[in-house]
Amino acid sequence: MRRLRSWIARAVVWVRRWRNSFRVRLLALGLLTISGTAIALTYTQSIQMREALLVELQARARTDGQLLNAMFAAPLTERDFASVTDSVAESVRAGSFEALVLCDSRGLPIAAAGPLADCKGPSVPFKGLRLSQADGAVLLLFEAPLSFGGQTLGLARFAFSLAAVDQIRHELMTRVIIISSLAIAAFMVAFAIAQRQMTRPLGQLVQAAEAIGQGDYSVRPRISGRNTELAILASAISRMAADIEERVTELALARDAATASDRAKSLFLANMSHEVRTPLAGVLGMLDLARPGTTDPTIRKYLDTAEHAARHLLTIVNDILDFAQLEKGRLAITSAPFSVRALVESAIPLIAATAEERGNCVQVRIADDLPRMILGDEGRLRQVLLNLLANAVKFTWQGTVSVEARTVDAGRRLLLKVADTGIGMAPDMQQRIFESFVQADETIARRFGGTGLGLPICRQLVTLMGGSISVESSPGRGSLFTVELPCEPVLEAVRAPAGPEPDRPPGRRRILVADDAPTMRVLLESLMTRDGHACDLVEDGNEAVAAVRARDYDAVLMDVQMPRLDGLEATRLIRREEGPRGRVPIVFVTASAMAGDEELFLAAGGDGYVRKPIAPDSLRGALAKALDRRLAG
Repeated sequence: MRRLRSWIARAVVWVRRWRNSFRVRLLALGLLTISGTAIALTYTQSIQMREALLVELQARARTDGQLLNAMFAAPLTERDFASVTDSVAESVRAGSFEALVLCDSRGLPIAAAGPLADCKGPSVPFKGLRLSQADGAVLLLFEAPLSFGGQTLGLARFAFSLAAVDQIRHELMTRVIIISSLAIAAFMVAFAIAQRQMTRPLGQLVQAAEAIGQGDYSVRPRISGRNTELAILASAISRMAADIEERVTELALARDAATASDRAKSLFLANMSHEVRTPLAGVLGMLDLARPGTTDPTIRKYLDTAEHAARHLLTIVNDILDFAQLEKGRLAITSAPFSVRALVESAIPLIAATAEERGNCVQVRIADDLPRMILGDEGRLRQVLLNLLANAVKFTWQGTVSVEARTVDAGRRLLLKVADTGIGMAPDMQQRIFESFVQADETIARRFGGTGLGLPICRQLVTLMGGSISVESSPGRGSLFTVELPCEPVLEAVRAPAGPEPDRPPGRRRILVADDAPTMRVLLESLMTRDGHACDLVEDGNEAVAAVRARDYDAVLMDVQMPRLDGLEATRLIRREEGPRGRVPIVFVTASAMAGDEELFLAAGGDGYVRKPIAPDSLRGALAKALDRRLAG
């Protein structure tokens, strides 16, 4: 007991002696100063680190938002909701997000995983929105729009957990408190080591986060394994960057594959246009040549039937090509003055014979105050009108088909109405008929034929022209289709300079015909010979170039797609020739029906073009204009 009391007394004396010592006071003051400084600096660094991590999360959110749009745009457009649901669940399961939910344009959830179930709640700012969970966890919520081809598909909301960020900060503060309680020498050494081990790695992580945010996904921060938390964070950043880099690479490959597929589809459409329309053009041309010399009524009936079948097939081919171009957004709408009255009056004879065969009466009503000329795409509007008239005649038997043209809204809108007293349709089908490959009834195709593309094409064409199309119908009482378009009257029509009449041959000429299809060569030779011209025939572009070099021609009728050397390249070679032979008028005769063809033909050195099937008047007009253009030049 005495010994214990002696030790206590000595300890009290020792403490009093050290408490009053200047060295101890200075050491304590230094310890407090250094500890306070260490705590303040470390706390500041922890704040900076947290902000850097949040910046990283924001950068990741922007990148992930783009990746989500690229990942889900195609499945959402194709309505592949099963694939979308699986991908959302896999993304959360793999740890890419703490929660992920996809909603459509109306805000209704499509797929969700994690704590988020819908897209309701306050709007999410650019820097994210903090969400506190019932278990105490804090999430940082972001959102990104989903769109494809300019069309809004919906919204993606995704969240990251802030637990790792807060954990690192708390561990850092705990370490500072422990270090601050040590002796001065040990604290100074530990503080120096902490500065060396933490400041530099934090700077590396910030630089890595900034680089990743700027799109450099090759950054891999390297942190010593002694800094466990920072090493884990650096490893996570490296994995995230590698994952993003891999996804970006996959998306780039997918984009390249899609581009290649798009080019292949365009090439297929161009080839199909040539391979199908060329023989059809030959059939129609030969039927047209055979008809004037035929007096037998039976044979003329056969010729008319064959022509009707060929034109029906041509209509189907044209619908398929138009539909493909509309899907890809490549079908252009032009604007030029034209007469609505003349358009309507010229369309009636084309369906009059069929209407008469079915016992239908055709009525036309054109308002007196209809502008004489308006601006628009006459060809596409004629296509829409003929499709509606053909449908009205097809679905009406011993009834009435009427077409009405007038203006509304003080002359600012044009109305075209096509009505019939035919079979009509149920209310639930009146919107579906504007969907691709859909007909009002499954028996329609068997009873009346058709592909189900006509009305969808009409709707898309009318939309491109800035208008709308609607239908009113009831079963057994017929249908009324209404087309509403902008109406821009032309006050003064500029008359074109006088030139050769389209139906009058432009004098006797020597014409070179270049076409790989024997039927087309015979047809073009017959049309030119009938107009009094002399023709030479060649089968490809090489022969065409050789013929022009060997002999003077007044004009060349050049097919575009030919083996060995196509018409475009042959034209470019001819234009390199010196003298009059290099300036010979060239008119392309093509089966192509793709957007941008006219610019392509003119850029190659052509003076005009006509499409197959060939209308003799159109061919004469194009040939006359080409000759006048070269003479004027």
